[in-house]
Amino acid sequence: MLRSSVKFSLVLKFLVTMKIQSRLLLLGLTSTLAWGVSIAPSSAVSFIGNLPSNDGSSTILSSASGTNIKAVSFTHSSEPDYYLDDVILRLGNYDTSDSFSVEIRDSAGVNPGSTVLASLSLAPGETPQGTTNAYYRFIANSSFTFQPSNTYWLYLSIAASSGNSGSIIWRSSVPDTTPVGIAAFGGYQFSNNAGVSFRNSNLYNSFQVNATAVPEPLTILGAIAAVGFGSVFKRRSIKSQDLSD
Repeated sequence: MLRSSVKFSLVLKFLVTMKIQSRLLLLGLTSTLAWGVSIAPSSAVSFIGNLPSNDGSSTILSSASGTNIKAVSFTHSSEPDYYLDDVILRLGNYDTSDSFSVEIRDSAGVNPGSTVLASLSLAPGETPQGTTNAYYRFIANSSFTFQPSNTYWLYLSIAASSGNSGSIIWRSSVPDTTPVGIAAFGGYQFSNNAGVSFRNSNLYNSFQVNATAVPEPLTILGAIAAVGFGSVFKRRSIKSQDLSD
């Protein structure tokens, strides 16, 4: 029991000294402690979105003419931080030859900014369905965290070199469904000139951003402490039982 208590104290001292951030756990680096117990990440939640869609209307993102960028803004106003898990989009006319980008960008006043904070790709196992309307899941190419007091843009664009018919349909509901969630909805913007200028849009395209809250460091230390003490008490119980037999 003494050795278990000393081991536990040393582990806690090491974690506090190194200031291990809780985000390491949620990035797939689930920590297995000396007692053989893992702390798993909590479940993802809807950070913001307006799914499902009834496909009553749509925006056509075209590489040839008309709208080639559509974006929606949202603001994360308070703690905690949230890890981006994935983005779900309701799309039609999506073909493998389409050169289509999904990004999270910063904000430049009332318009999307030029800084790409996260680039997303179609998730493994997802296949473009052509003219069929479908929900598609996109995941970030690298880890990204939404931080409080910041405004972000979900930014969709189609390149001039896009194949197929040169267009993708981003579906929306009728009547419009306002995006809701942990983040606060801002508005939609579109561009007809590859982002040189933007205009407001009253058509609320269908999407959902899923994210996972970053646990507070003290919460993690508390969980580790509970696991450690539980292990010590379990060993004590087993030892006491052996002595009584």
